Amino acid sequence: MLYFQLAPGFQPVDAAAAAAHDPRPAPPPARKTETPALTFGGYPCPGGCAEDKAGYAWAARNRIHDPDDCTGTTAPFIEGCRVYAEQQTARTAD
Repeated sequence: MLYFQLAPGFQPVDAAAAAAHDPRPAPPPARKTETPALTFGGYPCPGGCAEDKAGYAWAARNRIHDPDDCTGTTAPFIEGCRVYAEQQTARTAD
């Protein structure tokens, strides 16, 4: 059998106090990696692009060719519609 006995005068180490007196330099802070922002046709979509896609699909179903004809209740929906209309305008210009 093996027994351990603390030496006389032994004081347990407080980890926080030991870290404060550590002569080694502190490690550099972790680098924050930036997540690329999502965009839909050049428009940002911070919460995902579902509404932009819905506006695009609506414009395709309704054959919208003029971005000024895009309507909706949210900016992302209108942006998606505008993307479709702008693509149609660009195709007819080619």
